[in-house]
Amino acid sequence: MLSRSTTVTIGSKFIILLTNFALVVFSTNTWGSEGRGVIALVLANVSIITIFSSVFCGSTVAYHAPRVKRDSLLYLALGGALLMSLSGAILFSVLFGFMYFMPLFLISLLMALNTAVSIYWLGNKNITNYNILTILSQLLVLLSLFVLYFIFKRSDISIYYQAYYIGTGITLIIGVMGLVKTGPFKLPEFKYSEIKSIIRYGFSNEFNYFIQFLNYRLAYYFIAKSLGLAELGLFSIVVSVSEAVWIISRSMSAIHYSNVINSDDQLKNRKETIVLARQSLWISLLIIFVSVIIPQSIYRLIFGDEFGEVKKYILLLSPGIIAIAVSNLYGHYFSGTGNMNILRNKALLGLAATIILLALLLNRYQLTGVCITLNVSYIISSIYLWFKFYKE
Repeated sequence: MLSRSTTVTIGSKFIILLTNFALVVFSTNTWGSEGRGVIALVLANVSIITIFSSVFCGSTVAYHAPRVKRDSLLYLALGGALLMSLSGAILFSVLFGFMYFMPLFLISLLMALNTAVSIYWLGNKNITNYNILTILSQLLVLLSLFVLYFIFKRSDISIYYQAYYIGTGITLIIGVMGLVKTGPFKLPEFKYSEIKSIIRYGFSNEFNYFIQFLNYRLAYYFIAKSLGLAELGLFSIVVSVSEAVWIISRSMSAIHYSNVINSDDQLKNRKETIVLARQSLWISLLIIFVSVIIPQSIYRLIFGDEFGEVKKYILLLSPGIIAIAVSNLYGHYFSGTGNMNILRNKALLGLAATIILLALLLNRYQLTGVCITLNVSYIISSIYLWFKFYKE
């Protein structure tokens, strides 16, 4: 049986999934596959920037929440988010002739700060506040997009990014107000040992996550260059639908990570990891089965005629998706116990497979080659994690 907190978190992630799904459907039907490809590329760049911001704002906040004073953690997160978001936006916007500087900067900054606030609650085992903030952000983005499109009658693609400014900005204000209720913010006296620990853990964790992100999204850049934005738009829909399966394992992993960092009973943590991994396997198999049996005509109806082959590629990608759904639990166990070297090696192993196979298969087999590449990458890295866990 799933715990109450896990069940509630899965419910909240499911709401986020539906919200993201609505955003994807809206973008495909409004701007087509090429417009969706542009949005996917911009958001992929935003994700890279937020990974670097997460050295200060990500899991390191949760990990240190029981150990370091709130104000020290969050002021450092604010400074790091500003620095990384500005630097990353300048770097990536150069590639687009400075066309996307503002979306890159503002979205990455607001997302990083929202992550810091919400994950602070996760680190203190306040799952309710964590879930509320993560749900609220996506709901407000969707609501803002609908207001801009249907009420203000705007249809230019820039409203997609403006909806993110509004939704994540309001969520951040609400999140900060919630923290103020626990006590006013004061300028902290930073301790070198604490700063060193926060950055060291953050760098180790986010370096691993960055490599893993490349495993997930490096193909986007290869597709955009070799096959064009329209094909990228199609593949981004395949990824969005397929990765919806991970809602279960990511929900379980968030709760499990919170339990591990707040527990010294490693035997209990290992047993819980095994149980959750098995549960994630069976539930994820059920979800992927449902997505595969949906008729192709339904996908065309939802996303548009340009996306008729979505079902085919979901089926091709499903073995790797299931592998990650299970290995997520092992990864969060190692993250919670501070075994970052294992996560680094796992990510590098997957990335090596991704780079080699994309170079060999993309031009010859196109999107089918991309699916084969990701399957091999995901399965190899998952087997490595499973081996290390059972060896321990």
